[in-house]
Amino acid sequence: MHPHRGIETVSYVYKGRMVHKDTLGNEDEISDGEVQWMNSGSGIEHEEKIPAAERLLGVQLWLNLPKSAKMSKPTYHSIRKSDIEEIEFDRGKIRILTGNYKSYQGYKGDHLPLNYYDIHMYENAEITLDTLEDTSVMIFTLIGDVYVGGERIKEKTAVKLTSGNELIIKNADKFAQVLFIELKALNEPVAWAGPIVMNTQEEIREAYIDLHNATFIKDNIRY
Repeated sequence: MHPHRGIETVSYVYKGRMVHKDTLGNEDEISDGEVQWMNSGSGIEHEEKIPAAERLLGVQLWLNLPKSAKMSKPTYHSIRKSDIEEIEFDRGKIRILTGNYKSYQGYKGDHLPLNYYDIHMYENAEITLDTLEDTSVMIFTLIGDVYVGGERIKEKTAVKLTSGNELIIKNADKFAQVLFIELKALNEPVAWAGPIVMNTQEEIREAYIDLHNATFIKDNIRY
């Protein structure tokens, strides 16, 4: 079991299966094209297992919780394929893993309004996305190369973008699949030690004291 505190983890399984179990009593499985959203809050222990003879391909985001929510009650939510809106555009489609896109609304976390899209682009596609000035925006190229501002971004590359209110993504003559990630910038101090992300080193020390004293889990274990 792995301890987490002070963050939300958003796991997107691109291919394969992942079995989840945690100290909230959740036992779950997510597979191709599905998402797992876990708020560790005040403290959670969890484990993920991959079935034998299967290869798991996916991306996991660690989202820093706001200071006011660091010790919130942990929660867990899985997002099934049937819950994910798919919107077509010219020579492509957008899957809204979380957040909103134009008039479409996907799952929204309790503390972090995250816009997270899985964008499929066929040959010579182009898409323009509206962004907000006070958000942090990045993309990750799962498959193929794309172009942003005339600059080529190669496959399996994460790019943090500068602020602005518009993002144009293009590809060439090969299929590309891109993850788009946008959330509000917290601009708060960060203290980080492994799977525990707090605001001060004192809070980190307190978390490890809780681990040592077996008081890390603030809510009762239900299994």
